[in-house]
Amino acid sequence: MRTLSRLWRSLETLPGLAAIAAYWEEYCGPDVALVRPHLRLTDKEGSHYPCPDPWTGVCPRRIVDYGNGEYAALCSDPYQRCERVPLTRKDVLVQELDLASFSRVLAEPLGVHWRTPTERGDGVWAIGLSNRRDSKSQPVFLAVLPETRRLEASLHRLLLSVTGPFVIAAPTGDHLTVEACELLQHRGVGFLSLEEQLLLDDSNKLVAAATGAAEDGIETTPLEDRRRVVAEFLTSNRCKVKDIQDVAEVHPADYYKWLDGTRPDHYSTCIAIERVLRQGMGSRQDRRRATTEEQRVDH
Repeated sequence: MRTLSRLWRSLETLPGLAAIAAYWEEYCGPDVALVRPHLRLTDKEGSHYPCPDPWTGVCPRRIVDYGNGEYAALCSDPYQRCERVPLTRKDVLVQELDLASFSRVLAEPLGVHWRTPTERGDGVWAIGLSNRRDSKSQPVFLAVLPETRRLEASLHRLLLSVTGPFVIAAPTGDHLTVEACELLQHRGVGFLSLEEQLLLDDSNKLVAAATGAAEDGIETTPLEDRRRVVAEFLTSNRCKVKDIQDVAEVHPADYYKWLDGTRPDHYSTCIAIERVLRQGMGSRQDRRRATTEEQRVDH
């Protein structure tokens, strides 16, 4: 099992869930394979192309149309620090995320009886009815927005238009403020973070994080012991905190939320960190190999 932090954060970063293929690949990283089948080509051409080292100059690269289907990405820096990249028309066409297709894949592991999405405001879609025990038959809304203020505005509109309880799902919980949580709790509205609710299993299928956590049986490090445990781990493994984050495949912000106890222990990112602290810095491939071997012996 692994987390999909890069994917969920990309959805809250790419404006309008639309960009050329190179940007989808840059933002999603290794998770792009999961979203690629749900990207649809438009007839709109992009104007910029990712820079390999954006901090060295005034980039990103700009896309130039030479005519006859020939394009190129040229460095915007006067010293031309980036290489010229030849492109085809397909390379420069914007690709939009098909919410209907993508939300259908999310629905089953998220515990949602899927319905064809309908827009319910800025960056919000109704995607079905909840099958979850604590919110059975309540409407579920997917909110994908890049700014806290826009998410808050959309939540206020939903609270005014939907009289009963409902469920909000969002790629991450990064834009959910304390004030917004108070409003939702007052109305009995549930909030689901896709980052915490969904994992990718070894067959590249989305599964519910709770299932993976129960199977792993990973114990939780007491909050007061975490800094000491991490310090001892860094010394014995001769590594850095970033190495723990990389092996656990979690965002640095999620690591520090685990460290400070501001993220629930049952969240997938917390479980991933605890797993590294117990199983060491070996590669995920090595751990999978060992697990397969144990299962073979058991049988």
